Amino acid sequence: MTVTEAKPAPAGYTVVFGETGFNKYVGPVWRAPDGGEYLFDVRDIHMNGGGALHGGMAMALADIVMGRTVRDALGDARALTISLNCDFVGPAKLGDRIRGTAKITRKTRSIVFIAGELTVEGRPILTATGLWKIIGAE
Repeated sequence: MTVTEAKPAPAGYTVVFGETGFNKYVGPVWRAPDGGEYLFDVRDIHMNGGGALHGGMAMALADIVMGRTVRDALGDARALTISLNCDFVGPAKLGDRIRGTAKITRKTRSIVFIAGELTVEGRPILTATGLWKIIGAE
């Protein structure tokens, strides 16, 4: 089985970013209208040599989901990833639809703490925690 072309966006979902640079190979990643859920379909370019989703791709997806969640919470302020810790807890295979969610666990004047999860059909494949530095905050 090969899945080289991206599927169309689910009804009501929007693409998170464009098809340029690194993002051309990552996406598309779709965002729910309320911003609480992200979807991603595993294609052949996302696979490792063992027949599962590449760990680096899973980490990139977690960074996107968590980063967008932080961005939404900050409004006009911007932030950058300073730490992203991931645990691989299950595989994803070609053609799987991955659901990503994240929740801010704490926010200070300069740092946002966040936790995220990637799942396939309710089964976790990756859990993550991270820190985002608010730009310009001391």
